[in-house]
Amino acid sequence: MREHAMILTDNRNVLRMKDRELLNIISEWDLQQPTGQVIVEQAKTGVPTIKIVQDGKTQYLQSKYDPQREAQRFAGKFAEESINYVLFVGIGTAYHIEAFIEDHPDVKFAIYEPNEEVLHAYLSNFRMDKLPVRNLLKLFTGMDQEQVTVEVQQLLAQSNNVLKIITLPVYEKIYGDQVNSILEKALEAIKHKHSSLATNVAFQKRWTINSIKNFPTVLQTPNILHDIDRSAFEGKPAIIVAAGPSLNEEFENLRYIKEHGLAYIFSVGSAINALIEQGIYPDAACTYDPTELNQIVFAKLKEKDIKEIPLIFGSSVGYETLVDYPGNLFHMLTNQDTISPNYLEHSDQINVVSDAPSIAVVTFQLLAKLGCAQIILVGQNLAYQDNRRYAEGIQYDHVQNELSEIEQKNTMLVKDVYGNSVQTNEGFIRMRQQIEMYISHYRDIKVFNTTKHGAHIEGSVFVELKSMLEQNLKENVVKDIQIDNSKNYNLLYIKDRIIQMERNKKQLERNLQLAFNILRRMNSAVKSKQTNELDQMFNQLDDQINSIRINHYQSAFIEPMLRVHQERMIELTREVRYEKNLLKKGERIAHIFMNYILDCKSHIQSVSPYVKEMHDEIVRLISKEV
Repeated sequence: MREHAMILTDNRNVLRMKDRELLNIISEWDLQQPTGQVIVEQAKTGVPTIKIVQDGKTQYLQSKYDPQREAQRFAGKFAEESINYVLFVGIGTAYHIEAFIEDHPDVKFAIYEPNEEVLHAYLSNFRMDKLPVRNLLKLFTGMDQEQVTVEVQQLLAQSNNVLKIITLPVYEKIYGDQVNSILEKALEAIKHKHSSLATNVAFQKRWTINSIKNFPTVLQTPNILHDIDRSAFEGKPAIIVAAGPSLNEEFENLRYIKEHGLAYIFSVGSAINALIEQGIYPDAACTYDPTELNQIVFAKLKEKDIKEIPLIFGSSVGYETLVDYPGNLFHMLTNQDTISPNYLEHSDQINVVSDAPSIAVVTFQLLAKLGCAQIILVGQNLAYQDNRRYAEGIQYDHVQNELSEIEQKNTMLVKDVYGNSVQTNEGFIRMRQQIEMYISHYRDIKVFNTTKHGAHIEGSVFVELKSMLEQNLKENVVKDIQIDNSKNYNLLYIKDRIIQMERNKKQLERNLQLAFNILRRMNSAVKSKQTNELDQMFNQLDDQINSIRINHYQSAFIEPMLRVHQERMIELTREVRYEKNLLKKGERIAHIFMNYILDCKSHIQSVSPYVKEMHDEIVRLISKEV
């Protein structure tokens, strides 16, 4: 063996075709002196094997006697499995990859080698053409978290999220903690992205329609974060009552707290029904769910015509929820509401609550912004109790209180408030993580979790509610909410915005038509193989797309309903940017943007009646005020 091997010419050619950037990175090792930490030597059977030196100890990546036989035994573990996509962590000699592919000749595979020097040693001493390079999706290296996340994300997309990960056994020992941490974080980041994507797919149109339908109500109701005397809440304790099964044990404690005004009580989600059933009226109910089903939560309250419970609603809440609500209404602007920022004066100075997986998380933000000194969580199980979702008094046709057998099988175990294990699911885990994030952000607020048998919430202190009554909640602190009518929104400014928005709509339609015409010409040029004007068309299209994106009608009404399409379009645009073949580039750009333009046009048609209805109602409202 040469003391300092160079990348084999054949391997260099493969990398030049597959990944020129990786070739440049690994080629730098050709110019460096060997570190002595990665050594290629002959095994007893005469084939090359690799050993590394770490902390003064030598470790063979595969057997120093017969690495090929060892690789066959290892690959044999997977011989009976049906695998279409695989990520190998650790290339070593690649004998294990060759053996695996003998059993799975059609498998698509990628290789992640954490150690750049090991990858250089492989490329300098082993031939890549022993692998079916045509099926090699990706070869990447290094310990950069962001890069690994991007690579794994692309592999998951290619494999439709069915990706087998096989780690070179010795790497579990050498790099176990580092590599596992990197991969876990990569997979977690991707999981959150998929969760966000799923949320966007489900709600992107509802958020916009709700915000349009609710905007006149927003203009006629106090903003809970701006239009009230906040001194009523500053330094005071507040209770968030959720609908978890543990709520059953706290009704009498809550009744006592309510009767003596020992803390503000805010119900979230379905808890309102359990409290009403017990004759306990919270100081306010909070809601933000954008779905049509959200109105069912308040059906009992509306049916009984209970006027004593104010409703604090997120501006993007399901609009049906607000219809015929008998009590007082207060609003809070949410970050999913793209209408209010485009119509309200000084909108950048208005407090906004961020969307979250749970109304409890949104309410936590609200109470923190109001200045509450203590937040007490009740019925916040974030887990199941005796296979039940809710407390007593909560029944819906669309969801059963008791878990189905399939749901029971899909539960996971987490630590509860006593240090034992409790069943939960991914949704509850995301909610808990969000609450924990806000607890860590608002360090000055003391958070008490009184939920018996609930999941442990990091940053909170578990204290039973009865003990809170004995030790903390001893004086009457609840006051009536005083509204400052001088802080209402400027309706004349909004009237001017309506006029401007109608102009923006006309301009947007013109820009969309111009972009459409450019794309038709681009399609014709591609079909007739005329490349001389394509560059000019790309620039013309860029101008129109930029005009579309900065248009306020687009950003307020259309773009929010196309979040998923737009994200995908951005990804595709990045990919096509480096295409050197003008005809291929023109064909792909025409396809990508034609779909986008047609989608924009379609959504303008569908949303226009809602916008007109909103504008007409606001004009009527202004005429009454003048």
